[in-house]
Amino acid sequence: MGTAVFSAVSLKLCCWGPLLLTGVAGISGSSVYFAWLITLKPYLLVIAFLSLGLAFYQVYRKRKVDDCGNCETEKPSFFKSKFYLWLVAVFVVVMTLVSYYPQIFHPTVTKGIVVTNNTHIQSVKLNVEGMVCSGCEENINHSVNKLDGILGIKTSHLKGTSEIKFDTTKTSVSQIEEVIKSKGYIIKNNTNE
Repeated sequence: MGTAVFSAVSLKLCCWGPLLLTGVAGISGSSVYFAWLITLKPYLLVIAFLSLGLAFYQVYRKRKVDDCGNCETEKPSFFKSKFYLWLVAVFVVVMTLVSYYPQIFHPTVTKGIVVTNNTHIQSVKLNVEGMVCSGCEENINHSVNKLDGILGIKTSHLKGTSEIKFDTTKTSVSQIEEVIKSKGYIIKNNTNE
């Protein structure tokens, strides 16, 4: 069960690692240090579920009856109990869902914005380094969308870009860049449209 938990937590380390290093240690651009973990995700997933399968087998297998008949069997410790096993199984499934389907936990926020004056609307295309999965895209989209004046955002980890349309009277490119940097990503030269 410990191996299953370790593997499940490692699935999100490419996202949590940069947040911890940026938030706690103040190391910006730390997402590049964890980019190599994305190649291990499928293997970690297999290890997590194989470990869980083995744990279920060990907990639920039929025990051979001893010759003594009325012998008292020892009650398993909490960490070997069925309840703990199911707790770990739910945790592993949730971590897998968070890792592969982040949009479940970060629903797309649509704002009811009516634009009456287009003179203050600007689009910017930021080159973002350190994104490795759709979870990174969702993380950036969700965080930037919290700023006032954001009209739209489209982020692609495959292209390494984030295209943002915003109202310059309510936010600025530097504020948007700071939000992205605070999540552990590096901003390269950007393109204003």
